[in-house]
Amino acid sequence: MGIMDFVRGGVQEMIIARPDAAKQHIVYKHPERTIPKWSQLTIGADEAAVFFRDGALVGVLRTAGVGQRHTLDTGNIPFLSNLVDSVTGGNIFITDLYFVTMRPIRDTKFGGPLQAMKDPELEITVSPRIFGTFQWRVAEPDRFIVNYLGLGDQTSNDRVESFIQTKFMNAAKKTVPNFVIRQKIEVQALGAYHDELGQTFLQKCDDLSDIGVQFLGLGDFSINFSEEEMKRLQEAQDKYAEIKAKKRAKDELGAGNYMQYAAAEAMLGAGQGMAKGGGEGGGMMQGGMGFGMGMAMANMYGQQVQGGMPGQGGPPQGGYPQQGGYPQQGGYPQQPPGGYPQQTMPQGGQTAPTMAAPQGGPGGSTAICTQCGARVPPGKFCAECGAQMGPPQPKPCTGCNQLNAPGAKFCANCGTRTPV
Repeated sequence: MGIMDFVRGGVQEMIIARPDAAKQHIVYKHPERTIPKWSQLTIGADEAAVFFRDGALVGVLRTAGVGQRHTLDTGNIPFLSNLVDSVTGGNIFITDLYFVTMRPIRDTKFGGPLQAMKDPELEITVSPRIFGTFQWRVAEPDRFIVNYLGLGDQTSNDRVESFIQTKFMNAAKKTVPNFVIRQKIEVQALGAYHDELGQTFLQKCDDLSDIGVQFLGLGDFSINFSEEEMKRLQEAQDKYAEIKAKKRAKDELGAGNYMQYAAAEAMLGAGQGMAKGGGEGGGMMQGGMGFGMGMAMANMYGQQVQGGMPGQGGPPQGGYPQQGGYPQQGGYPQQPPGGYPQQTMPQGGQTAPTMAAPQGGPGGSTAICTQCGARVPPGKFCAECGAQMGPPQPKPCTGCNQLNAPGAKFCANCGTRTPV
């Protein structure tokens, strides 16, 4: 039955509503432009009906309530008088009728690359990517049609959502770099700030109220990186962790002890490097020699840091070995108390007795008073008898006449006990 048949027959119960097959559309246009007077208009709770005529907005209707319909009559709805067709004696309304969905549109996807930004902790520039979902809705259906869609045939959801997605992605591009700088957090940790980012996105989104659209919130999202970017981040994190470990060691050990620790680390690294060298058959021997030399160099350098370099403040504590060159099998001889005496060459070409420098400086070292023979802390005067402290004098051995370092309890040449 056509529209005119309804009019001629006086039928007043023509039903107008959005069909179920069109419920998924954000905007649905009613196919008929002529609507009989007294028709029953059904509008869902999650939508609005917008009336136009000759390209001009006439009015908007929302739901009539549970189980209720709008009866299209000028007495019930005054703005319908602008839609009356006088040719039909006021029994026909001529209009472009649109049904606009106003419920929240959830799980709208967005994503893509963000602008390059500098990680405040790792101090490298990275280009992350963001992917996620957000929610939005049409808040003012008349503005949405007039200022964005325009009057026309059925509009697909793709066109509408593409525009909204672009607007939200622009907000993400503006927000994330500023958020990283302001919060001073690692880029990889952005996922832990879901709620804060969501609120900031909404604040930075373009104001779409002029087209009747409102952003509601951020859904799930993830920030990731390309394979190359992940490699750069991992290398930077390893380097950053090493720097933090060294800083922590320096804070715990103190400056002086940390210098010894750093020197030992460097020398051990050199020894390990030498241990990796060598060809077939000689790698193990060279490895052992290299590692041993690294240990010896680290120990020597640590003593130099504590007691001063040779020629700048005297020899290291304990003195230098009595005989030149490297020892034979069996390793280095055990250092006697007081250190090894220094080697000199007397007349006649024979090896002269040597004398070690006195132990001095901080760390519990002592000196022997030349007047009372007491072992006291180094200084200008003896802490035991008050006599002026002169340079320590070597003492001859009673057995072989070998000069020994001051404070030595046994002769370094024959082993005879040295008197104090």
